[in-house]
Amino acid sequence: MARKKEPLDFETQLKRLQDIVAELESGNVSLEQGVVLYKEGVSLARACRERLQNARNEIRVFSEGAFEPFNETDEDEDAAGLRKNEATRD
Repeated sequence: MARKKEPLDFETQLKRLQDIVAELESGNVSLEQGVVLYKEGVSLARACRERLQNARNEIRVFSEGAFEPFNETDEDEDAAGLRKNEATRD
């Protein structure tokens, strides 16, 4: 059975992208190999950009206090008071 290829971590993807850029800039690759490297580079750049955006979003959510403890609102307290009053009427 074929094993699934594990996704590379961000640092590995970035290093591979840097290697591709250096190889393309050297000019020592054939046209065909250059196209293959370019496609791989675009794919890696897209994956790195997506990971960075996800990391930024996580940091933004965390730093803006989205993980504050749950506090009852006035409406919740009013509803709880109504239920308490209804229970005492029975």
